[in-house]
Amino acid sequence: MRCAAGLEALGFKRGEVLLVLGDNRPRLYAGMLAAGALGGYAMPAYPDATIDEIRHFVHEASARFVLAEDQEQVDKALELREQGSAIDFIIYDDSRGLGSYTSPGLTSWEEIQNRGNENLGDSADALAQLVARAQPDDPAVFVHSSGSTGKPKGVVLSHRNLLSGVRNAYEGKTFGFGESILAYLPMAWVGDFAVTMGAGIALQFSINIPERQETVLQNLREIAPTFYLAAPRSWDNLLTTIQVRVEDSSWLKRRSYDLLMGAAISAEKRKLAGEKPKLTHRLLSPLCELLVSGPIKDQFGLTRLRGAFTGGEAMGEDTFVFYRALGIKLRQLYGQTESSAYNAIQGIDEVRLHTVGRPLRLL
Repeated sequence: MRCAAGLEALGFKRGEVLLVLGDNRPRLYAGMLAAGALGGYAMPAYPDATIDEIRHFVHEASARFVLAEDQEQVDKALELREQGSAIDFIIYDDSRGLGSYTSPGLTSWEEIQNRGNENLGDSADALAQLVARAQPDDPAVFVHSSGSTGKPKGVVLSHRNLLSGVRNAYEGKTFGFGESILAYLPMAWVGDFAVTMGAGIALQFSINIPERQETVLQNLREIAPTFYLAAPRSWDNLLTTIQVRVEDSSWLKRRSYDLLMGAAISAEKRKLAGEKPKLTHRLLSPLCELLVSGPIKDQFGLTRLRGAFTGGEAMGEDTFVFYRALGIKLRQLYGQTESSAYNAIQGIDEVRLHTVGRPLRLL
């Protein structure tokens, strides 16, 4: 709330937009939440977005406020201002490299917090009024759907939109209260906002943020989340890493992997086809968990997963079957930006290849 009060002290008003530039960082998430608390909304952009792409976003919503992760993102905002964009304030998180910058409106996160403290003072009433300001039909976020033609299409989602989607997904057993998640998905993607901010706050998740994108696999192992959503390419990359490590192991380990995972994959294919696994599959299953599946899941932080999902595009059959055979109950989720990311999901006992499950019940 200090951030919200600080933004208000700068002149941020109801209905205004906060352009967010950067990678997943705690303060950037807090800034998005602060904008929503004031009756405004955040517009996150991909960290590698070009000047032309960001210009489109700025002009689309007449953004006066920018929350930037670091010097690289601050430079983008300053360049846009020099080119005529009406950016008044640029708030930065990481101050490295910005010591000599003297541009007007350039403000540190710490300064915003200090302004917020001054704005709130010691008044409990002021804090309560700030907390109660946002209404269900106020905008929460401005995200973009790539669409099929032209530039990305902007979609404004309200708090009601987002929380209705979370409720529908919760009723569809997508996740439960108190999940532990790794917030590594691009903040500009509706899936991240719907899970990290929407479900994360409403259902009291433990939200863990990776140190950097390069450390996601390491952080995944350290955290061992209970809920994990990833695009098919991420699951593919993880599978490639597993296979490379197997190939680099001893001859005995490779042979054990080929035999036991081969049997597990064959058994999973039979299950997905509605058939019972063979007796040899059932006999080898405990051995596979002990020698192969269990160690792999432990190595990559997948031991506590209750909900494992893929979405965003179609996943290859081999990849999908592999994770199911590994003992991870991977399911397909289908969502659209316009409907707050939750449309259809495979039920726990209704997983079929090349489907996305039943539409979620609207509540």
